[in-house]
Amino acid sequence: MPSPADHNPTAPVTSAEAGSAPGTTSWHLGRTPAEADLASLEFTLMAAGAAFERYVTQISLLIGEPELTYNEIVILHVIRMYDRPKDATTIARLVNRDDLANVQYTLRKLVSVGLVKKIRSGVTAHYVTTPAGTEWTERYASLRFRLLIDLMTPAEIAEENLAEVARRLTRLTVLYDSSSRSAGILNPHRLFEEPTSAD
Repeated sequence: MPSPADHNPTAPVTSAEAGSAPGTTSWHLGRTPAEADLASLEFTLMAAGAAFERYVTQISLLIGEPELTYNEIVILHVIRMYDRPKDATTIARLVNRDDLANVQYTLRKLVSVGLVKKIRSGVTAHYVTTPAGTEWTERYASLRFRLLIDLMTPAEIAEENLAEVARRLTRLTVLYDSSSRSAGILNPHRLFEEPTSAD
């Protein structure tokens, strides 16, 4: 059994730790071992997401002006991806956003600070990075290599390992999006109605 010194207080609770008896747990999100394992994964995803956001914004602070928010940085990288012009709808789809109006607001902000340029292709507006935006993303890539990739072990950076993680996360994304759509068509007023007993 691990010693108290080995315990990580921020680590998610496993099914073995959460279960008060075989097949049951004391946690509302872990009523069964499978639910507890899923909850552990979800808390890990939340922790990783928060860590990633801090990492992205901290790197941007090293680059300097203009100061960008996390969402602005993400969208700037997506615009630069493969150095191909993209419209707002494509950008929103690539970052799995359904709030197109907010994405468009971010695009206007990036245009206003000189990192992105809007070009017309027929009736549709597309976006590309300006020379300043390209330089900004190049500096980010260099810092990313120095502060993250260069510190990863060969096993952590192995293409097949990263590809497998990406496949699993993509599958989770599909499952959560599907569940979200299913929740959107349910009647919330009838979900928790107590069944009426027959006279």
